[in-house]
Amino acid sequence: MDPVARRIRELPPYLFAELDRKKKAMRAAGADLIDLGIGDPDLPTPPHVVAALREAAGKAAYHRYPAYEGMRAFRETVARFMERRFGVRLDPDREVVALIGSKEGIAHLPLALVDPGDEVLCPDPGYPVYASGTRFAGGVVRSLPLRREDGFVPDLPDKGAKLVWVNFPNNPTAATVTLDFYRRLAGWARSTGTIVASDLAYSEMVFEGEPARSFLEVGADVGIEFHSLSKTFNMTGWRIGWACGRADLVAALSSVKTNVDSGPFEAVQEAAIAAIDGDPACVARMRDVYRERRDALCDGLLALGHDVIRPRATFYVLCACPSGLGSVAFTARLLEGAHVVATPAVGFGAGGEGFVRFALTQPVERIRQAVERIARL
Repeated sequence: MDPVARRIRELPPYLFAELDRKKKAMRAAGADLIDLGIGDPDLPTPPHVVAALREAAGKAAYHRYPAYEGMRAFRETVARFMERRFGVRLDPDREVVALIGSKEGIAHLPLALVDPGDEVLCPDPGYPVYASGTRFAGGVVRSLPLRREDGFVPDLPDKGAKLVWVNFPNNPTAATVTLDFYRRLAGWARSTGTIVASDLAYSEMVFEGEPARSFLEVGADVGIEFHSLSKTFNMTGWRIGWACGRADLVAALSSVKTNVDSGPFEAVQEAAIAAIDGDPACVARMRDVYRERRDALCDGLLALGHDVIRPRATFYVLCACPSGLGSVAFTARLLEGAHVVATPAVGFGAGGEGFVRFALTQPVERIRQAVERIARL
């Protein structure tokens, strides 16, 4: 008898396994790989945030179990940020919950809201946790296609679902939307009885044009939104974020957390407060760095004749595969022939076939070197 649960056996195959094996073998052989595959910032966490953690970690009161919902001071800070940044007013006691990174909350939300057989609309291509969390809850994944000809913005279907995930600025496409799209989405959600879950992890990573908007500005009565400090403040390893929105949805998510984990380490929450309330100049400097990297990669690949989509947000660049090559094959060619690591976008869903995703997580000099290597292919 197979000891592995059916929910694990039914997960889609891990398409990156062979590529990971090749990367390990090449590194072991001494190859100099330029890794533009993983969406993990290489820039350090701002010094004032590190200093806040260092001080808070010495407080004995924080060495005990943290509150499940997070410190009230953290939730109050989140509420102030949401009002200051988006004009969204939140009750920190009922409409905000701290998360051990937004991924934790995204994975747990279907356990809170989705019964076996309920349908969940997941972006395709999209962050894989939307679909895997749905499957773990016994839900049925329905594809919400993101097509290049539509700017990777979905057409809203005639039929609703229990839950729909949206993520703008988007991973992996880097697409953005206007508040008008969110108005249409909110109206559709009300008419179909669908709950909207918005993943706004890249809200502060917009290089030009209008800043990212929050779905809660127009859809607080039908939605819940996830925020993360990982990309904004280069805190991926710190595991800190939050969910906010309609009180009963936040309460349902909090009920799951109460039963499976706890709140984030309170010293990390203190550091997060320092980040959110601190001087935003550090975030602006980070955007300048990513903008320079984006231009170096996009200008270089365009000069080589590649079909590149220049992003105005996130730190991802989507590049169409050369004719005759699929996502996995082109990724393998970049790895083996240029020692450049990219991510096959088909790993984010069938809609990603025909593209690879580059992450701007290397210094600009290494990105220029990657372009030079690709030019020799």
